[in-house]
Amino acid sequence: MRGMRGLALLCSATIASGAIIGCSVNMEIPSETGETSETVVVQQGPYRPQDDYYMYVNEEALANAVFEYGASQAGTAFDGSLVDDRIDGIIDEVVAGSGYAYGTEEYIIQQAYNLRLAYDPDNAEVPEDLDAVLHEIDGVSSIEEFLELDARIARDYAVPSYFNVGVDFNYFNADHRILGFEQMSGFLGADFDSLEETYAPLDTVKTNASLYCQAMGHDKDSSDQIGTQLGYIAMNIYNATDLEVVRELFPIDYYQVLTFDEAQAILSNVDFAAYLTEMGYDSEFFDEFACLDLGQLGALNDALTEDNLDALKAWKLAQFGMEYQNFVAMGYDALADYVTIDYATPEEQARSYVHQNCVDQTDPLYLEQYYTEETDEALISMCDDIREGYRDLITNATWLSEESRQGILVKLDNIVYVTGGSIGRADPDEWADLCYDDYYSFYLSYRLHKLAEKTASLAEPVDRTQANMPMQMLNACYNQSMNNITITAAITIEPFFSPDQDYYTNLGGLGMVIGHEMGHAFDSNCIAFDQDGNYNPSWICDEDVATLNARNVQAVSYFEDNFTVFGVYHVDGEQTLGENYADLGSLECITTLAHTPEQLEKLFESYATIWCGKELDTAVIDQIDNDEHSPSIIRVNAILSTLDAFYETYDVREGDGMWIAPENRISRWH
Repeated sequence: MRGMRGLALLCSATIASGAIIGCSVNMEIPSETGETSETVVVQQGPYRPQDDYYMYVNEEALANAVFEYGASQAGTAFDGSLVDDRIDGIIDEVVAGSGYAYGTEEYIIQQAYNLRLAYDPDNAEVPEDLDAVLHEIDGVSSIEEFLELDARIARDYAVPSYFNVGVDFNYFNADHRILGFEQMSGFLGADFDSLEETYAPLDTVKTNASLYCQAMGHDKDSSDQIGTQLGYIAMNIYNATDLEVVRELFPIDYYQVLTFDEAQAILSNVDFAAYLTEMGYDSEFFDEFACLDLGQLGALNDALTEDNLDALKAWKLAQFGMEYQNFVAMGYDALADYVTIDYATPEEQARSYVHQNCVDQTDPLYLEQYYTEETDEALISMCDDIREGYRDLITNATWLSEESRQGILVKLDNIVYVTGGSIGRADPDEWADLCYDDYYSFYLSYRLHKLAEKTASLAEPVDRTQANMPMQMLNACYNQSMNNITITAAITIEPFFSPDQDYYTNLGGLGMVIGHEMGHAFDSNCIAFDQDGNYNPSWICDEDVATLNARNVQAVSYFEDNFTVFGVYHVDGEQTLGENYADLGSLECITTLAHTPEQLEKLFESYATIWCGKELDTAVIDQIDNDEHSPSIIRVNAILSTLDAFYETYDVREGDGMWIAPENRISRWH
């Protein structure tokens, strides 16, 4: 399940090169008989704000945008590589320094870099313990032994367990976390979505399993047979899986909590308490378990037979080996040809390892260099302004009952902002368990440290001031259970935000992002979570739920009926409803904070600017199929075309491209 709702396309704003999307000028072309035979789209240029606001703001930037070789996007309004370059610079600075205290961020970064730099995978021996585990898996002689080893591997190597047991949010009790069965969306390289159309991905399952069996000394024919058997197991699990859960962007309706006895009844081939204990979990937390798909869980249990033992061992061999591929692959002839060659220099590889894996260490250093107290104060102040804007909208939403209104206002007041000002350095003693003997030892100990942190969170109340993403990630998100919004330090760059920009330009940029995330608290999905973060659809009275559902239907139709890509592909109004509502709520909110046409123009222009960019046509079509966000030009034009403030600011009239008949416009709050 997705634990948070975020503005995931901030780093990939999209518009198809050459595509005309949304509010364009439509002309009816009469045939020779005088009857209208077809509709064509005629591009008008230069663009007017009344006809295509997105292109009006971004026309020049898009005209000058050039795709680099192999790139799928061009002309984005912001330089996404800026943050990466900053992090790499921090790493280089730290590596060049000296005298760092043990356990500090700098000490860990420098040690991680140097250990990775000294590692030569082409000539390194397979670590003895990894080799021993692989052979131990291969030597398992019973299902009981298989499960015991599976649990130990999860505990000692931070590799997902057979049942994908891990720590999750408890959506019915937001104050504490719960053990849960994470939904499988694929199997050893075979994506379940793909299996619906072709069985070809099962060849990947067979190949991976066969290679690791051969690495253990089995002949190719018997290894292939085992791989084929594992393919059948994968197919059985796929057939038992509810694909709606896999595909659902927000599958909260499938979420359920099982008692221990209910879980044990499904896992009839397992001593579940012993299994969890072997994984390292305290029996204190065995009372309840989160689950999305009972059918999949049952299929995993059914596969635990002695007849399937060899195939299950091959599954674990491949899963474990692939998790530690950099350390094991070159040590076995059967695997050596399947190792991806990294042509980067050793220094680049070392820097990349630290960049990707030591986020807990680079994050505080990034904040110290690139995030100021003044920026944090401005950010918090803007959050407060936007909260007040929402308060006015909710207070004046006449369609809400007073009971629901008061609950929603409490939820609004309970939203916690998590910013760079919330994050500090760790106590060096917290990282004393890391091992610096060699790269592998460090790699393993770092993974186990993160696993221990997650396991420990079971016994701790949920900290709503905890960030839900790294501060160096150019993004923002809302977490429905924690009822908080995380606004990263990385997103406080132009064009989203700059201390040199005026307030209304910042409001249309980063303010829109903040309003979007705050708006998720009341979108079509997260409105089912109450003011305390608990999934509780009944907290909104039945009358208001009916009204909300009717407004949802209208919103779905608005996007599906009025906006297309290439004049052919309609956005999926249901799929994009939550994100469209977050956009709409945000713009309705922040426009109330501007009071003059000049202020509104700055806000609207900034909003259109942050979505500037081109993507390959195929990428946009794929987005329509799979993404909960509408394409960028629709996010701009569709939202503005339903705002009274936009019509008034630019004197949009019937016949203009941005015009939508008043009876067809939608609103989140009015």
